[in-house]
Amino acid sequence: MMNNIKRIFFGAVFFLITMTLAKQSFSENLIEPNEGYSAQEVVEIQLLGLQSGASGRGIEQVWLFAHPNNKRATGPLTRFRMLFETPSYSPLLNLQSYSIKLVNATDIESQFVVSIITDNGISYDYFWAVEKVLTGDQVGFWMTTMVSSPRQLSRAS
Repeated sequence: MMNNIKRIFFGAVFFLITMTLAKQSFSENLIEPNEGYSAQEVVEIQLLGLQSGASGRGIEQVWLFAHPNNKRATGPLTRFRMLFETPSYSPLLNLQSYSIKLVNATDIESQFVVSIITDNGISYDYFWAVEKVLTGDQVGFWMTTMVSSPRQLSRAS
């Protein structure tokens, strides 16, 4: 009986340590763009970064998958970070959950509606656009060209 209790206790401790390290690992290791990711996977990688709880690293993850044209308009990274201090994009930090719905797709561009629920329980929709890079070092990579201001759907009670 005592051995079973010890086994359960150490199993639970091991599980908690593993989960903590997994979350920490995501926030320390950014996913690099490559041509193997689909348009939807690019959006998902960015959202996972923002959801990770490591806001600085999450923003950096989004930046890595920003289309070069987007980076020219919103960069450098220090300026891009400031976008997430605005009411339009701050809800994306530490979001509780999200869903991605494909709206339109061609061989070189895709648009999605991204629905999020914030850590305060407020729901928003964003229009998220990605395009394949056509020139330069990242030819063929899907990267984000635009994220709209949100449309609030509901408020926490």
